[in-house]
Amino acid sequence: MNTSDIEKLDTDKHYCRILYDILLAKGVKDIVLSPGSRNAPLLIGASCRPFNGRIITDERTAAFVALGIALTANRPVALVCTSGTALYNYAPAIAEAYYQHIPLIVITADRPLEWIDQDDSQTLIQPGALDKIVKGSYDIPVENQDRRQEHWYVNRIVNEACNLALSERKGPVHINIRLDNPLNGTIPYSPTQPRIIEHISDVNLPPHIYKKLTGELNGKKVLITAGFMQPDHDLNRWIRQFAEFPNVAIMSETLSNLHLDGDPYNIDTALSYLENHSTPNVINQLTPDVVISIGGALISRKLKEFLRNNPPAEHWTLGDTSPSSDCFMCLSRHIDVSPAKFFKGISHHMLKMQKGCKTSEYKHVWSDLRTKALKSHDEYIAQAGDWSEMTAFKYMLDNLPSSFNLFLSNGTSVRYGQLFTEKIPHATFGCRGVSGIDGTSATAAGCAMAYPGETILISGDMSMSYDTGVLGLKDIPERFKIIVINNNGGGIFRFIPSTRNCPEREELFCAPPILPLKKLADAYGWKYMKAESMSELIDTYQVFLQTGQKAILEIKADKDYSADVLVNYMKRK
Repeated sequence: MNTSDIEKLDTDKHYCRILYDILLAKGVKDIVLSPGSRNAPLLIGASCRPFNGRIITDERTAAFVALGIALTANRPVALVCTSGTALYNYAPAIAEAYYQHIPLIVITADRPLEWIDQDDSQTLIQPGALDKIVKGSYDIPVENQDRRQEHWYVNRIVNEACNLALSERKGPVHINIRLDNPLNGTIPYSPTQPRIIEHISDVNLPPHIYKKLTGELNGKKVLITAGFMQPDHDLNRWIRQFAEFPNVAIMSETLSNLHLDGDPYNIDTALSYLENHSTPNVINQLTPDVVISIGGALISRKLKEFLRNNPPAEHWTLGDTSPSSDCFMCLSRHIDVSPAKFFKGISHHMLKMQKGCKTSEYKHVWSDLRTKALKSHDEYIAQAGDWSEMTAFKYMLDNLPSSFNLFLSNGTSVRYGQLFTEKIPHATFGCRGVSGIDGTSATAAGCAMAYPGETILISGDMSMSYDTGVLGLKDIPERFKIIVINNNGGGIFRFIPSTRNCPEREELFCAPPILPLKKLADAYGWKYMKAESMSELIDTYQVFLQTGQKAILEIKADKDYSADVLVNYMKRK
């Protein structure tokens, strides 16, 4: 931009500063601006930064000029306009950019959401206006200086927008930013280094990239987190090899379907113990330098909170994860390659640098914590009483044949499944994409239809009540078994802090369903069994598993006592 006194002043709108600093870091050198009132902070912010700036009053012309710059320079170009119909003048050039795969970053100023459609001037619905001719649309809210998570969100979506515009088949993206009065506030300009999320896109990464990434991991504390995944023999093989390095620790959830040595599971067991035995030194030793996450959404709230409260310097995601997924709020790199290929390539190069890796004791630190946590776990279970949902789960999972496929319903069942991993079944599944309670029984039935061996569903009575018609499906194989933990409603609400002590808990949240399981089993031709004590469970469980027909096992334990057992487990010393 032209040098002048205004060059030394920046807009006081923090989100505008985040936006522009990321654009610069992503290689945007050219910006075409059209004058306006609502976009005043964007004009001020651009003027003090090292952009090649051009002021063009007519937005239609401005957009085509930006298109020409991008075509000739072969690099992304930003466009900035005010609110109202100015945006629609961009459409012809943006359409051309879309079909020519030209990365234009369209930035439109907008009014606060509450003033849209309120007969205020220059207000119309701007988000989504270009949806058919852009690769993605993003809406930045009016800024809130008191919300750290909102600042992280703005940084993340601007990174995402730029990565999307520049990845694979390039193209335009639309960023709509809402700005409130006053619009002309300024602060002294100070260059910053915003968090940048790198996007490496190559299905088959070349050797020099693996060598570079390995060099960045060498001697660093590396933590692998694994959420739900399909069974993958190749991934299991290569991640097992990667896990042998002394600077690598793994947090693997039950639904990850990874079969690994040691105790990489038991996440909540380890972290609940840590909460009651943590010191700054221990936390520092356990905090990773780099997190590499694979698989889907994590069940463990404790793991997410640990990494958000103790953020690593870097967080890498791989090709099985959305490029914009930033669960730990510290995403630094997305590598678009399958986890199996990544760990194969990275392990090959890590072996060559093993000398540096041997200096780390990171694996040992986590192993030591798990050893102590599992000892505490065993001691607690031993004194927790003979009969509760927890002891029932332990017995059932400890004695589940390894040939079975296990399906866990959402709510309490999938959380108990995280605590007992002494024996890993053939494969474990759950509806954890969006973690809904509906449809789990039907999904499990579909799994049973597709798997030639036995499938067992462990469900709560609330989950089961959604889907009782599944019992009547004609194609369900005889080898399908269902265990229902009948605790009179949503048991999860009896132990999560937000509802545990709520006076209306049982009526409004737990909401006990009417679920006559024996009558339903008889009506649909299923074998029915019941256990209301550990001795009854021991007597019936093997018979239940080995019966040659579809069967339902109903488990009943004191609902309040069971909730207390789980709550106190998380507080154990």
